[in-house]
Amino acid sequence: MRQDFFYFLVEMCFFAGYAFVSKNFCKKFLEISKRDEKIVFLLFFFSFCIGNLFCSYSSYILGISMFHFFLLGAMILLFQEKTEKKILMAAILITILELIGNFSSSCFSCLLLFLLQVVKIVSSWNFFLKDILSDFFQFIIVAGVIYFIAPRLKVVFQEKVKRWYLMLAFPLFFIVIVMDLLNWCATKGILLRGNEEWNLYYNQLLSHSAIIFLTLLFMCATYFYVFGMNRIYMEQKQKEQYQAQVMYYKMLEEQYGQMEHLRHDMKNHMISLQGLLENQKWEKVKSYLQKMMEIGALEADNEATGNIVVDALLYQKQKIATQKNILWECNMQVPKDSRIADIDFCVLIGNILDNALEACEKLLDKKEKFIILKSGVKKDFFLLEVKNGTDLEDRKVLQFMKKADFSKSGIGLSNIRETVEKYHGTLEIKLENHVFVICILLPLL
Repeated sequence: MRQDFFYFLVEMCFFAGYAFVSKNFCKKFLEISKRDEKIVFLLFFFSFCIGNLFCSYSSYILGISMFHFFLLGAMILLFQEKTEKKILMAAILITILELIGNFSSSCFSCLLLFLLQVVKIVSSWNFFLKDILSDFFQFIIVAGVIYFIAPRLKVVFQEKVKRWYLMLAFPLFFIVIVMDLLNWCATKGILLRGNEEWNLYYNQLLSHSAIIFLTLLFMCATYFYVFGMNRIYMEQKQKEQYQAQVMYYKMLEEQYGQMEHLRHDMKNHMISLQGLLENQKWEKVKSYLQKMMEIGALEADNEATGNIVVDALLYQKQKIATQKNILWECNMQVPKDSRIADIDFCVLIGNILDNALEACEKLLDKKEKFIILKSGVKKDFFLLEVKNGTDLEDRKVLQFMKKADFSKSGIGLSNIRETVEKYHGTLEIKLENHVFVICILLPLL
């Protein structure tokens, strides 16, 4: 009796550990208040206790279903995110608990069977000690996997459409249902059987080995499905953004072309203005000049890089920088005749400036808000360097940016990297004293 009570207390400790680990795991991806955080811990703990109680002493299907619904309900009611995102979080957590729990439990059972048959040191152990060791082994493995997988799941929970979260969650719930059916079969004594001459030991070993194989298969399928779907989504968003940028730059090119026509016809305009002045038609002169300004989008400090598309882009970005009180300094020359397409010049410069504007906007000190652009042709290479103020300090962030995985560094930087690779160029990123520097070198021949 005393032994049963002690085992009950040990199990409660493990359930509390599972609830604590699960709560912290969900906190990494979903917002929750301090008060609700304690309630979530209690509900998770209650879910583990009630689920285990019904599985052990009543109906396994009822117990595991109650556990899943309690967990899902606590997630939906108390966490402060999109419902679809919370459903996906519940699906991932339950899948990890099911797969890793089954895998570790079967591995431990195989180890015990091996020791019993080969080493002959387990037969004297009582069931109480075996169960505690099995629970401890299972908890350590589950907690370790959750700790390992949590940082890698951040990219999965970045802002996505609601439908995507549900599409990712339902196959995970299907895997959980399949594992629940396998566990229910195991509780009914349904085992894999080998040849007729095999005894119980070999049949048990065969059954646990089959569970290990199936859980490994499901774990691999889950891992590749979740991260594969995330990569497909990010690539699609990257393609959509690139196409939107191309359309935007073409629109700028058309708009800026009007200014080129104005410059080309400047002589005729001057003759017309001179006639109006000689006849003292002051209102008409004023109206004529105003129309010239509107058509050509002329300003005194308008950039002139040698590429009308880039000029149009810089004109728009400079206006944004001025509105946000960001110091703008530009000294750029872009080659007219090269194998680099105008659109690709704009993809590079546009994405760099978008990131720079976003970084400067986060700064509070006006003196730290600056963007400096320099570019030119060095021998047979186009060299572009952009500096901007930033609040970044963590070197790990910079390491993520240097990697080829756009899911960690952002779609904008990925577009930059892919454009550089398209022309077999080089990309260098530096962060020194709150100054973010990006340098690009592209061969022109």
